[in-house]
Amino acid sequence: MDTLALRIEHKPMEVRDEPSPTGHVSIERGESRAVLLTPSEIDLAKRYPLITVLHGAGRQDEMLVKACRDEPEKRDALFLVPRSLLPTWDLIASPERPDLDFLEYAYDLIFRRYPVDAERLGLLGYSDGASYALSVGLSNPELFRAVMAWAAGFVAIENEAAAQDTRRPAVLIEYGTHDELFPFEQVAVPMREQLEAFGCAVTFRVDQGGRHWPSGQFQDEALDWFFSEPWQPRS
Repeated sequence: MDTLALRIEHKPMEVRDEPSPTGHVSIERGESRAVLLTPSEIDLAKRYPLITVLHGAGRQDEMLVKACRDEPEKRDALFLVPRSLLPTWDLIASPERPDLDFLEYAYDLIFRRYPVDAERLGLLGYSDGASYALSVGLSNPELFRAVMAWAAGFVAIENEAAAQDTRRPAVLIEYGTHDELFPFEQVAVPMREQLEAFGCAVTFRVDQGGRHWPSGQFQDEALDWFFSEPWQPRS
């Protein structure tokens, strides 16, 4: 893959004759697809945070759509749940970037159709999706303010982003102490150290006795963390 950069910028919402659809909104291009979950009513005077939720290997996007279906009303925010084109994300499974290209398309569409708060974009990922969330988020610090990652196996950072003297996204990571796929001492502890060395403010959470499956509290706690943070506009 030549770059992890998302070649997109936030644009003001377009003026349209008809309101944009709400609720469970399908976004498709070719074989790529995603679901955008919105509050039942969109107040055009507001600006809504946008959280992108990334599944692990095996494309459990439908399960995540169900897990997030009540969050738009609860959080007064937009939730985007994309599906990887291959069984996992392009950074892991392909030399090309079909998933990143589709994310560019989806973000551009959402920015034009909905009043998005450009200062409150976050990524939430599980396992392979957590590695992808960290890699995409930290490679695009001008776009994302925070990354929430459960059991990330690695992080890859765009060289240009690594060289920039800029604010890094805040990071919350969680690992189970008995994760059989990513051993705690060999993966979790070095990941925290790597992220802190990169300049990220890291919130590190431990699921005592947890294996390679997220605790039932992770999503709520991660989103509580995101929505309670004082996300200040960039200087």
